[in-house]
Amino acid sequence: MLPWLKERDVAILVGDAVNDVQPSGVAGIGRPIHQLTQVNLGLPIVDNGYLEEVSKTAARLGRWEFLTSIQINPIPGGTASPFNALATF
Repeated sequence: MLPWLKERDVAILVGDAVNDVQPSGVAGIGRPIHQLTQVNLGLPIVDNGYLEEVSKTAARLGRWEFLTSIQINPIPGGTASPFNALATF
């Protein structure tokens, strides 16, 4: 999966659940997707993204590509940040 993301220059990985399965199946690494995307590729990820409305709009418009703008609200010392996102078709 990671070579596929790198080859396509993916800007962000968004899933509607946690991107890593538990247990991971990778010895010594509890969350390999988190580690390899963020640390090795510098690729930001979103776990538990609410994608239902985006999918409904995409289906209605028959369009599967869109621009996502994300306003991140950083939390000093935090390991995650809440954000507001906007999809533009």
